[in-house]
Amino acid sequence: MPRQPRLVQLPLVGKIFLCVLAGVYVVYLVALARFLYSSGPTSSTTIIEHSVEMQANTAIQHWTVANMRGAINADLQIDSSAGLTQGSSDTSPDQAVQHQGQPQQDASSPPLSTVGKVFFTNASGQNMVCSGTAVESSNKSVVDTAGHCLFWNGDWVNNVIFCPLYDNGNTPYGCWAAQSLEVPNDWIEAGPNDLHHDFGMAIVSPNNHGLLTDVVGGAGWAYNQPTDRAFYAYGYPAAYPFDGQTRQSCEDARGTFWEQHAGGTVVSIPCNMTGGSSGGPWFVQIDGKWYLNGHNDFTSSIKPGHMFSPYYDETWHALYEKAQHD
Repeated sequence: MPRQPRLVQLPLVGKIFLCVLAGVYVVYLVALARFLYSSGPTSSTTIIEHSVEMQANTAIQHWTVANMRGAINADLQIDSSAGLTQGSSDTSPDQAVQHQGQPQQDASSPPLSTVGKVFFTNASGQNMVCSGTAVESSNKSVVDTAGHCLFWNGDWVNNVIFCPLYDNGNTPYGCWAAQSLEVPNDWIEAGPNDLHHDFGMAIVSPNNHGLLTDVVGGAGWAYNQPTDRAFYAYGYPAAYPFDGQTRQSCEDARGTFWEQHAGGTVVSIPCNMTGGSSGGPWFVQIDGKWYLNGHNDFTSSIKPGHMFSPYYDETWHALYEKAQHD
C-alpha cells in the first residue's frame, strides 16, 4: 500500500527565521521601487563638467578694457527649415517648481544686480562675449548662461569670466573667473540647429570682494513653468544696432511655446536683442517675486523680431543641482 506523503514540519526557530527573511525581502522591494520611481525622471540626464586649468588671476588679467571692447558676439541663428512648430504651453501644476533668490530683491523690479557679461576665448583664440546671471546656489558661485557660451563648435572655451553690472568697461565689483564649466550631454551631442537644451553654467572662484552671490545677490529660479506669460529679458547685445557696452531689455514680452526637433521645446518672445545677449536672463514674476526662467539663446527667420530660449525643464534643474554643489 503506497505511503501518503507527509508534510515536513519546521521547528519553531526555523519558522521565525523564515518570517524575518520574508519581512526583509518585502522592505527591500519597497525601497527598490521607491528608488526607481524617484530616480527615473532624471536618470537619462548626464551633465558634463570641464575643469578650468587656467588660474583665476590669469583669466582676469587677460580681459583688459581693450579686449572686452573688441570681443565679438556669440550669435546663433537658425533658418525656417529647422523644424520649429508652435505648440501648447500647458504645464501640469504639480510639475512647476520655483525657488526664491537670496538675498530677496525689491519685488517691484527684477534682480538686475545679478545680470552681467560673460567673456571667453574660443579654441581658435577669438575673444567673444555673451551674457549671464548670478543664481542663488549652495556654493554662492553659479552663473547661468547659454551652453554655446561655454562649449562652442565642439570645444570648451577658456578665459571665462563673469562681470555683473558691466557698463561701458566699468565693473563696480570686478569680475569673477570660472573654475569649472558644465553643460548637459544633450548639448554636446546636439545636432545642427538643435538648441532645446542649450544650457550652460559656470562655477566661479571668489574675487577680492568675496563669493559672487554674497556680493551681488543671487536670482531665484523656476522650471517647468507655463510659457503664456510676461517675460522680462536682459542682456548685452553686441551686434548692430547695439555695441555691447550697456545692458538692454525686452520687458513685459509674452511667451510662445514651440516644438523643435522630435519633441524638444523652446520659447519665443518679441525682442530685438542681437548676438552678445546670449545667456542673458529671462525673468518671470510669480506671487510678487522674480525668478529666472529662460535666457536669450537664438533667433530664427521663422519668427523675425523674436528671441528664443530653451524651455527650462528637468534637464536645466539637473544641471543647476550639480553646479551648485561643485
